[in-house]
Amino acid sequence: MRKRSGFTLIELVLVISIVALLLMAVGLTSGIRENAKVHSASESVKALRTAAESYIAAGSMTYTGITVDGLKTSGFLPGSFTATGTNPWGGNYAIAPNTDANKVDISMTSVSAAAAARLSALFANSAASTSYASETWTATF
Repeated sequence: MRKRSGFTLIELVLVISIVALLLMAVGLTSGIRENAKVHSASESVKALRTAAESYIAAGSMTYTGITVDGLKTSGFLPGSFTATGTNPWGGNYAIAPNTDANKVDISMTSVSAAAAARLSALFANSAASTSYASETWTATF
């Protein structure tokens, strides 16, 4: 008998199958992470919207002068809320009066186009409008 070195066909198929499964698992976890980022961002936008509505309910006639710091000072946002570099993509949150002072704009920077599309779909029924330009997603309420 002579000794042969190398892999059998079954061994090669088994290794290729394991590698394929690992690649699929990595792809699935990246999708889960992106879903979590979109969900986290939408919850923060909802918190900012609630704070803005509380600002109006407390007696302000328009959104003129609204800021994140002002909402924190007034107690409408938790003091721990940080607008700089804290959205899920590492960008900023901002809140400002719209050109129509009876509406408010909530925006996030450093948002991918795919995430912006998903956020816009989530807020399609509750926002007056949404927009995306230069990695900045904005919703008007």
